[in-house]
Amino acid sequence: MVTRIVPKTELRERIREELDGLGDDSLVVTERGRPIAVAVSVDRWNDLQSLIEDLEDRVAILEHRSTTDRGRPAESVFSSIEAERTDVRRPRRKTG
Repeated sequence: MVTRIVPKTELRERIREELDGLGDDSLVVTERGRPIAVAVSVDRWNDLQSLIEDLEDRVAILEHRSTTDRGRPAESVFSSIEAERTDVRRPRRKTG
């Protein structure tokens, strides 16, 4: 993976080429030498989102394991959810 840096003024002229050649690379768009945006391919974006979700899950597991309070039994949680549940009416369909 390579990160390419392209000034905004140059990107205007060659945006198609830059985006077509993106692949697994990142593109940092700058204005007056300062980064203002980053472009990545959809596949790379999805991979990054998946990685973030996995890491968040791992952190949640580690946090849960590190607490001394082990929580409530599942039956207790399910019964409290059922007690809070409210009936949701479906909208009436118009016929005709």
